[in-house]
Amino acid sequence: MDVFEILSSLLMLICSIFGTICALVFIIIIIIHHQCHTINNLLAFNCAVAGCITSITYICQSIYQLIDIGNDILCPLRGFILHTGTGLLYHSLCVIGCYRLFVTVYSTRRFLQTNNCAISMVAIQWFISCTFVVPLFITGKIQYQVNGRICGVLMEEEWSFIYLISIAFVFPLIIIVILYTKIVKYMKQNPFSIKNSTNIPSQHRRQSELRLIRRICMIITTLFILDFPKLVSFIATEILLLPSWPYMIRVDRMFITFGISTTMLVNIIITDDVRKVLTSTIMKYIVPKKRVQDINVIKMPIV
Repeated sequence: MDVFEILSSLLMLICSIFGTICALVFIIIIIIHHQCHTINNLLAFNCAVAGCITSITYICQSIYQLIDIGNDILCPLRGFILHTGTGLLYHSLCVIGCYRLFVTVYSTRRFLQTNNCAISMVAIQWFISCTFVVPLFITGKIQYQVNGRICGVLMEEEWSFIYLISIAFVFPLIIIVILYTKIVKYMKQNPFSIKNSTNIPSQHRRQSELRLIRRICMIITTLFILDFPKLVSFIATEILLLPSWPYMIRVDRMFITFGISTTMLVNIIITDDVRKVLTSTIMKYIVPKKRVQDINVIKMPIV
């Protein structure tokens, strides 16, 4: 392995560990604190589970790359889990977008905002995410890539690669953009007046929804930018017929792991209940110590 391969594997490992920690912190807080058991938080919990699965798999993959044992019997299985986890992450964001559409645009249809509806969407999402890679896995399309020392669908397998990025990346991204475009358009067409004091709860909810949409758009933008190299590489090599860069697969994986870890961190930041619990827990153990240190400084005799 040369220097670039070692550094790229280390970066993948660090980003994946950070993403796993953020996802596990989110999952533990949601499970332990009952006040966090709301539909919005549970949908974000679903996103964290997907990120945790993918990050742990990338940790294993990075370790295998560093010890130079990439093409083992479990390599296709790791490739299957990596593709499935990436799809899980994007599909979970689709579910969040659908629920925000139901709450905002179809607020009068209460059955769309129930727990049963949310659970049904999550169940359907997991079924699709866990099965769309199965045909590629069964037919042996997930193969060891020497340049990247990782298993996945080769770009040379044009139809398989197009199918993969369409289901895991392109279609979910298009659906998410359409959903949030419709939400923003609806909110612009139904503005609320701040001067109207009789509708304060509705104003507060609308402001919260707008703030949540902005935060979700941050995650979408991050994921789009970080998966963009894969799309550019495919267009350059398969459509424009330009020579491929040997390390492009590693660059793509570095972007993906960094994007997943960033998404897990943003997921904690934008989920108010989880952020408040985490902040209060940190302050609980930091502030008292700081106060004791301050008291000791005050009590020190002046010589």
